[in-house]
Amino acid sequence: MACDTDQLELRDHRFGRINRRMPIGPVQWPFHDLFWVHEGRVAISFPELEAKLELVAPSGVLILPGTQFQGATLGAFATASICHFAMAGEPAGPGYALPNPDEALHLQNLIRLAMHLARRNRPDELPRRKRLLLSLLDGFDLAGIPDIPTADEDRLTIAWTQAGQNLHRMRTLADVAALLGISESALRAMHRKARHTSAGEHLRELRLTRSEELLVSTDKSLATIAAEVGYGHAATLAAAFRKRRGKTPGQYRHWSNPFA
Repeated sequence: MACDTDQLELRDHRFGRINRRMPIGPVQWPFHDLFWVHEGRVAISFPELEAKLELVAPSGVLILPGTQFQGATLGAFATASICHFAMAGEPAGPGYALPNPDEALHLQNLIRLAMHLARRNRPDELPRRKRLLLSLLDGFDLAGIPDIPTADEDRLTIAWTQAGQNLHRMRTLADVAALLGISESALRAMHRKARHTSAGEHLRELRLTRSEELLVSTDKSLATIAAEVGYGHAATLAAAFRKRRGKTPGQYRHWSNPFA
């Protein structure tokens, strides 16, 4: 989706609250729709693609032109923004793209800046707004567009990406399965068939990998890290970490930062 600012046409950029009495769609836009959830949880489905997403703030989806979609909040309410834009040579739908792993929080900051500039609506800032939009698009996984992600592997990738961004909510495999709208047993079977590995082991590796990142890059306590990656107790994380990594979390933190 390479383009320059001259090929972009900015349209609506709005922010607001949605609730159970105000469903999203069904709708099919002739332009791009960058839908972003700032607070709460929203379910989005794509009937043509037989795909469903659960977006847990901060997260969103870039919906291609000509893609049918509909949705609703999963709680009492959610706050969200939409950014509509058109671009020369834009791919036809159906299709959508998700944020790159671990970049959702940074994208949210860019989107807030984009909304700030949109509210000011100064003609001299139009080139800046377009450059900002191109930076936002760099934060989405556009490699598969306009492929239709209906294969099990594509559905798993979407679900695991969402799970990795929201590990604190993924207490069990059932929570991951809910992102796909299937049962835990169906997720286990789908994962083993597509990847020939255990879904439970994959979730455990996501937790431990994120734990490694937090141990190295922060001074958070083990209890705080355990909660952020979905473990109920620090002791549970410590036991899993030592078994899989051969070190205690404290030893790993010291080993990773010899100058501490």
